[in-house]
Amino acid sequence: MSETMAKNEPVRMCVACRQRFPKKELTRYVCPDTTAELETDGPVSDPEMKKPGRGYYVCVQARCRDRFPKMIVGLMKKRKGETQ
Repeated sequence: MSETMAKNEPVRMCVACRQRFPKKELTRYVCPDTTAELETDGPVSDPEMKKPGRGYYVCVQARCRDRFPKMIVGLMKKRKGETQ
């Protein structure tokens, strides 16, 4: 086990690079209820990590932050079972 992760610390995976990090090192986003809101407003940042709904975690790497807005629309459609 690495030195940065405590024994009982929660671990989450970045949706872009799929690497695992301690939860406190990631940024959590929650998606709006509808795909229309997602397309206009985008995912909502959840710095306190307490908002209800499906959370998506993104690490601090620039390439992951750049990829995330493009990925989230597809993730939401897949989650809701919508097709175009």
